[in-house]
Amino acid sequence: MRNFHLTINGKRFAVSVERDPGSNELEITVDGQTHRVGVEEEEKATPSTAPAPRPAAARQPAPKATSVGGKILAPLPGVVLSVEVSAGDSARAGDTLLVLEAMKMENVIQADSDCVVQAVHVRKGDKVEASQLLLEVS
Repeated sequence: MRNFHLTINGKRFAVSVERDPGSNELEITVDGQTHRVGVEEEEKATPSTAPAPRPAAARQPAPKATSVGGKILAPLPGVVLSVEVSAGDSARAGDTLLVLEAMKMENVIQADSDCVVQAVHVRKGDKVEASQLLLEVS
């Protein structure tokens, strides 16, 4: 038997719940008055078979952004969610330069090596195509 104190619309109730073995009924007592209630349990997935819940937009490293002669190009088409650097900023290898959303995934564009941002060619909310120029670094 499980005992609870429930508050419903500001009124407090003492509730006991007991499962009737061998049946699909619960015996529920509310403030001394007993009720028999039929229940049907939903099937629960076991942890080994249940898919892990996934956030709407999970962050992951993006496919490697193409860096040609100091030009960082979009690795895939998407929408710029954030630009983390400005012209003149220094970045270290692995620092996030910008975040690009593609297919409901947040793709983090990172610096390949230590660099200085020379120019930023996109803003938050911009739609970009694959191989479009995003940043120039040196």
